[in-house]
Amino acid sequence: MTPLVYVLEEQIRDLLSQTGDVRLVDGVAYGFDDWTVFHAYTEKPYSTPSGRICPCVAMRSDAAGFVDEEKLMLQVRSRVDPDGDPIVVLLAGTDAGGSPSCRALVLTEKGVAGADARFVPRRSELFSRNTGLLETSALADKKVVIVGLGSGGSPIALELARAGIGHFTLIDFDRLELGNISRHVCGVNDLGRYKTLAVRDQVLQKNPYAKVSTMEINVNQSLGQVEDAVAACDLLIVASDNDQSRFNLNQMSLNNNKVTLYGRAITRAAGGDVLRVRPWKGPCYNCVFSSGLIDGREEEMSQKRQALAVLPAYVEEDKINTMIQVGLSSDIAPIANMMVKMALVELSRGIETGMSTVDEDLASDFYVWANRREEAYANWPRMGFKWTHPSILRWYGARIDRDLDCLVCGGHLEEEPTT
Repeated sequence: MTPLVYVLEEQIRDLLSQTGDVRLVDGVAYGFDDWTVFHAYTEKPYSTPSGRICPCVAMRSDAAGFVDEEKLMLQVRSRVDPDGDPIVVLLAGTDAGGSPSCRALVLTEKGVAGADARFVPRRSELFSRNTGLLETSALADKKVVIVGLGSGGSPIALELARAGIGHFTLIDFDRLELGNISRHVCGVNDLGRYKTLAVRDQVLQKNPYAKVSTMEINVNQSLGQVEDAVAACDLLIVASDNDQSRFNLNQMSLNNNKVTLYGRAITRAAGGDVLRVRPWKGPCYNCVFSSGLIDGREEEMSQKRQALAVLPAYVEEDKINTMIQVGLSSDIAPIANMMVKMALVELSRGIETGMSTVDEDLASDFYVWANRREEAYANWPRMGFKWTHPSILRWYGARIDRDLDCLVCGGHLEEEPTT
């Protein structure tokens, strides 16, 4: 088959914008499926693809120095030592209408083969399927901080990237362990990596135009750094796995008047809940989780680190592993998906989008989800055919008022404070 070569349109535009006698530019390509598909770059990509690396060179087709294809290939061979691997050659130009174009050739030991060059389009085209629901030109400027990049935070990051969010700050100090893989968006190739860096690469695969910064720090030990990030964001999303970090982040969100979403799974992912905090307009995290309202909803323990924190130092390994609770990725997905919906509502506020009706429906600040009739939901009736009683696999909004005696937010007036 004719090889396929994918190229970022923005990089070809940059190459064409250069002035003077532009010679060969050294890039890099990644080959897939027995060298039948290539992703070519004029400069090394920020997020490394998973294919086999091979040389790539690029030039403007109108540049001086090459009068024909044969001379070009001789020049390429003298410049690159491919060790038997193919060499991808990109020739950038413009079409009759003045738009950028690109011709691709693949040089192998057998000779030169023409390739089908295809652009990875600009941002506006990459997210064209969102038009009418979300205007990506507006979301591209939105800044989101996500704390906790595990089984909940990682899919949230990817969904927001798919929606066209342009700026991410990812905060987590954990590395990917083998036990994480079955519920995480990253795979075995990312074992041992910081979750922030592995998820960053996944985000850039969905939105190569996103700006992603990472912080491999413990929130509770780096309060100043985290608060600086919170102060600069449009939305804070908390998917961390301990209450201390959530209480600290709650204080930061109030200090900086930032809308915050908190989501978690409870024991063995039997269910979970999502809290939206709109500072001074509704309950804060402390109002809800220090009121006794959620007694018996034990937080899920999914990390070895969590088990070690509550067990004596001499406990055997099998006891530690027993404390780490099982739970399916599909049990986490509804909670993450709800947080994505609520995040997009908040980020598109004031913009004419198809999310406005969702905003009208999400009148509650606190939502409960049940996956199975066990733990906190053990006494719920079977789903059956009734919709008038609580059951599994449905969201329930709870009316929770702000606690004016709350030790964190109760000392402020109900209206939004002026700064």
